[in-house]
Amino acid sequence: MSNKTKLLIVDDHSVTLAGIKSIVEKIDFVEIVGAAGSGREALKILEKTQVDVLITDVEMDDIGGVELSGIVKSKYPQIKIIAITLHSESWIISKLLKLDIEAIVLKSNTDNVELLKVLQNIQSGIKYYSPEIMDVFFKVKNSSHNMPHLTHREREILIMICNECTSNEISKSLSIANSTVETHRRNLFVKLKVKSQSGLVREAIRHGFYTFE
Repeated sequence: MSNKTKLLIVDDHSVTLAGIKSIVEKIDFVEIVGAAGSGREALKILEKTQVDVLITDVEMDDIGGVELSGIVKSKYPQIKIIAITLHSESWIISKLLKLDIEAIVLKSNTDNVELLKVLQNIQSGIKYYSPEIMDVFFKVKNSSHNMPHLTHREREILIMICNECTSNEISKSLSIANSTVETHRRNLFVKLKVKSQSGLVREAIRHGFYTFE
C-alpha cells in the first residue's frame, strides 16, 4: 500500500488544471488520485476515492471553491484543503478563513516551489497562506476588531441597500414606514463612516456584512 499523500485537483480551466497537475506530479511524496473539471465532478470522485488533500480553484462556475470547501469540510473533515484563488479581495479571503481550510494560495504563485512548500506545511499540520493573502488576513483580522455594531434591522436594511433596493421597496418588504428606513439609512452612514450609497456597499463588503453571490 502506498504511503503517498493522495491528492485530488479541481479546476474548471483545463489549461490551469493540467499546469497544476504537471507541477504536483514532480513531488515525490504525492500521488494524484483524481482531476476534476468542476465542483460537482469532484464530489462524485470523493464518494468513491480516498483523498488526503484537495486542491481547488476558488472561481468556478457550477460549485465555487468556497462552497466546495464548505461541503468537503462538513462531509470529509479529515481532508486537507488548498484553495487557489485568482483574486485576493477581503470578502473572498474572509469566507475561506471562516472555513478554517489548511492553505490559501494566489494563482499567480502556484509554481513548483510554493506548491511544494504548501504541501510540506500542511502535512506537518501548519497552515499556509501566500504572502499577499497574509496581508489581507491581517486587514480582515484588524477590521473585525473594529467592526461597527449594527442592529438586526440595520443589517437587514444594509443588505437590501447593497442589493439596490429603493427606500420604498425596503419599506414595503419590512412593513415599516419610509421615514424609518431613512432614519436607519442615516444611522448606517454614521456607523460605517461613509457619505454615499457606494460607500455603504464598500464598507458592508469590507466588514463581511454583505458578499456577492
